[in-house]
This record gives sequence, C-alpha cells and structure tokens, in this order.
Amino acid sequence: MRPDTIRILNLLQVISEIAIGIGYLLGLIPFVYLWSSAWVIPLVFVSLIFALLTRNGTTTLTIVNVVLSFLSYIPIAGYLFRAAGIVINWINVRSITSQGSRNSY
Repeated sequence: MRPDTIRILNLLQVISEIAIGIGYLLGLIPFVYLWSSAWVIPLVFVSLIFALLTRNGTTTLTIVNVVLSFLSYIPIAGYLFRAAGIVINWINVRSITSQGSRNSY
C-alpha cells in the first residue's frame, strides 16, 4: 500500500478511536451508553478494519475493544469495561500518532 494511503487510513482510525473514546466517556453517565453505543459498536469494527489494512500494531487492542464494546452493556460491570475501553483507545491513538511522527509522513 502507498504511504499516503496508509497515512490517510491511520488518520481515519485515529478519528474513529477518538469518537469511540467519547462514546465510552459519555457511557459513564448512567444509561447514556444505550444511546452512544449506536456509534461505538459500528466504529469499533471500522477501526478494526483500518488496523488490519494498515498493520499499524493496534490490531490486538482493537479486537479487545470490540469485545469490550459489547461487554459494556452489562449493568454495573459495564462501567469497568467502558473505562478499559477508554484506556485502550488512548493507547491506540498514542501508538498511531507516534508512528506518524517517527515516519514523518
């Protein structure tokens, strides 16, 4: 894949990871995850596709994030899974952006 294509896909993955994190963060408010999951669930799969295409080292954590997005529906315990999802999103964003600065796109 061309470097500029990978750069654009990485940017799209970062944007989706940020949106997922916002959904998880809003989900910490009681009952809001039922609303925010409408975009969190599809975006975790979109992020997984980007991770698979770019092979940027975030695939494993993104798969974990897919699982966490569904486990977040569990009453009470879902808060723990949402908090873990926020951490994973932060790690993925940091990983992708640090790769971009190292590769100096």
